[in-house]
Amino acid sequence: MLHTPLATAPDRPMVHVAAVVAGIALTGAGLVLAASALVAAVEPGARRVPAPPALSVPAAPAVAPGAAAPSAGPEPLTLVFRAGGSSYLSLADLADGDDHAESLETPPHGALDRSHDPGGVTAAIATIAAQDVPADQRRWLGRRVEVDDVCTATVVGFAVVARQQRTPGRTAPRTDAVLRSGHAVLAARLDHCTGSYARELASL
Repeated sequence: MLHTPLATAPDRPMVHVAAVVAGIALTGAGLVLAASALVAAVEPGARRVPAPPALSVPAAPAVAPGAAAPSAGPEPLTLVFRAGGSSYLSLADLADGDDHAESLETPPHGALDRSHDPGGVTAAIATIAAQDVPADQRRWLGRRVEVDDVCTATVVGFAVVARQQRTPGRTAPRTDAVLRSGHAVLAARLDHCTGSYARELASL
């Protein structure tokens, strides 16, 4: 009795091919999923980065009513000069007859004294009573200042001081002429110290 051979042998190559195709399909799907995940990771907005916490800035302390406000800085420097053997603070220019908007009118004063100072300068000096000094400058009376940051002095009075350069070979001008044509200032007299500038001691 003859047996017909089983027809399974020719089908085996087809099984192998199907398995390979299925493996390739699975591998491709895995690559697609991996690529999608990578794109999602690098896309803007795909991953939110938490914002840093806001900085807390402390509020400026309130100034109590009636309390003095903190100083904005040191007081400006005031010119110091020497005339007639004394040191003075130059407080304001005095009008010399011309129209100077920033100059003061010369206040009432005592008799003029004449002084020949170093550097060929002639000075005319006259004392001014405190009550005749404008209020803005009168406040200097009794104030302590530091001259050139090395010497402490006190304002003890006021004067009008006019100075004029002497011309060699010519007669020195009259004292009243120096007041009219020289550089005249309202000055605060110091009890001592010599220097170039001063600052109120309370502001240091």
